[in-house]
Amino acid sequence: MRKMACYVVVPAEALRGKRWDPAFWRPDRAEPATAWPFPHAPLGDFIQKITYGPILTGQRPQPVANGVAIIDQKVIRASGVLLGQAIVVAEGCAYDPPRCRLEPGDIVFARSGAGTLAKRRFTVFGHPVKATVSCFVDLIRLAGISPHYVVTFLRSRPGWSRIERLINGVGTPNLSFAEIRSLEIPLLPRADQEAIERAWVQIGRLHDAGRLVEAEAALDEAVLGLERQLEAAGGQGR
Repeated sequence: MRKMACYVVVPAEALRGKRWDPAFWRPDRAEPATAWPFPHAPLGDFIQKITYGPILTGQRPQPVANGVAIIDQKVIRASGVLLGQAIVVAEGCAYDPPRCRLEPGDIVFARSGAGTLAKRRFTVFGHPVKATVSCFVDLIRLAGISPHYVVTFLRSRPGWSRIERLINGVGTPNLSFAEIRSLEIPLLPRADQEAIERAWVQIGRLHDAGRLVEAEAALDEAVLGLERQLEAAGGQGR
């Protein structure tokens, strides 16, 4: 059976300032935010700070015994970061600019790469230690919304479809600051966001104990619960 072609007609004025790759405009790539029975807003409305680590060419970080941990792509997992595998550098060195210092509750987001961004390598940083981000990791600091809820939503089917739509294209998958800011987030009641935060307490305990498979399974369960909640609320709103 021959595969049917799919055509999408986009007015020329709609292309101004937007991507031109065809998959971006496919109507099946992301459920419209207006379909949710909740208010919604772009993530940028809640971003206090977004930055990435220093770009230093022709040199490598020099490890030290005590200092600042570099959170790079390889130490980010869905359930948390692997601090024990992070390179530690001297405080105040070129790899430790003040703008890149992490705080507990910041989102660490591997912003490019088929093996990192495309594999959903982002999580909430939850350790009260001195740490910074590498050049391929975004630090996202939020206010007015739970970061644990945000990363859980972005892992869900409706959340990930938005990221997947934006990163789809040629070359290395990448997500710009503007694209991250544009991600539409359903604004669940604070009580529902707090319920997800409580689920992350157990996820964090399992992760810190090195039980990564169990931690990711617990996170998958939280994601599934959120998907069911959104689907159920959407059904009631029709």
